[in-house]
Amino acid sequence: MKLKDTTTDKRHGIMFGLAYGDALGRPTEFMKASTLAKFGSPFRHSVGLNKPQQGIVTDDTQMSIYIGRAAAHVGRVEPGPLMADRFAAAILTWRKDPKSMDGQRAPGVTCMGAADALARNPRQWLLATRPDSKGNGANMRVSPLALRTDWTWDQLAKASQLQAAITHGHPTALAAANLTAVAVRMLLEGVAEPTEGLIDHLLAYAYDQRNRYHGDWLGHLWQGAPARKVAVRRNWWDDADGLLMTALAPKFKTVTAQSPEAYIQRGWDEMIDALLGVYRMPRNQEQDPCDVAGGGWVAEGALAASLHTLLCFPGDPTNALRRAAFTDGDSDSIASITGALAGAAYGRKAFPSHWIPNLEYRRELEGLTADLTAASRR
Repeated sequence: MKLKDTTTDKRHGIMFGLAYGDALGRPTEFMKASTLAKFGSPFRHSVGLNKPQQGIVTDDTQMSIYIGRAAAHVGRVEPGPLMADRFAAAILTWRKDPKSMDGQRAPGVTCMGAADALARNPRQWLLATRPDSKGNGANMRVSPLALRTDWTWDQLAKASQLQAAITHGHPTALAAANLTAVAVRMLLEGVAEPTEGLIDHLLAYAYDQRNRYHGDWLGHLWQGAPARKVAVRRNWWDDADGLLMTALAPKFKTVTAQSPEAYIQRGWDEMIDALLGVYRMPRNQEQDPCDVAGGGWVAEGALAASLHTLLCFPGDPTNALRRAAFTDGDSDSIASITGALAGAAYGRKAFPSHWIPNLEYRRELEGLTADLTAASRR
């Protein structure tokens, strides 16, 4: 099947949309609904990136840029071990970036712990991954891979799962990252529209992938490993209430499986349940998206909340981001994924143009979009 050509505006929409959502959600992350209610409706036109301070992003955008650069610098998909080296190097580069530790990003515990382990053994990612973690750090950074439209769907699946596995070894983290990249690419290429039909496409894809374990890329990940103790770092950043410290670290049980197929099946089954949950939820713009996903801290919940929010605002990506950012949960990640989906569907021009000069990393996002586009056309 010949796919529709993709526009430059929609490609930029993915990268800028994820960063817009990230920036909007940064001050509201970890805020409770009662606190958010004091700010009024999230749909006020005054809510946005109206000055540079409001355009500061978190590790969601930073890691997306580094993972995107790794994907842009290959002429085609390389063998799994080589791509693993590229993605591991990207995560290490993010870890060493002075901005990553400047106190304004609140990087995730799992990503930080894996990066520290990679620093000791950069080519041994199986020793670095957290086999019990399915946190949303696996899929909040995957959207740039969808811009490699020269990759087959199978290659996109392998790459998106591998970049997730380097830090998050739980099968649901892999499935959620894969499905997030697929959703973005479907919207980008016009395979699906931002309607209920998108969920049908994603369910069909999930059922098709249910027993496919990409062993040539993931190696023996399915066999798991004893969960390592990860030091919880204290992260400080500015929000509406002043300085806030968090040491939240979701705890999951290490997955044990009798076969690689059984391992990955568990991840896809949890994703299918999450998609069915989106189906059941009424489209109510006033309802907190976290009612769909229990806070969106885990990978499947973050994607479910983002898809629900996208569908609640047909033709209105700006208010979709505002709604996603005013959540009683992981606001920046939910809004970031929502932004990537909305950008793929509607393009960058659908967002307020005056946000661009206030967005941190805007030049890097422009350059990366161009690099990924050029790489997909070589």
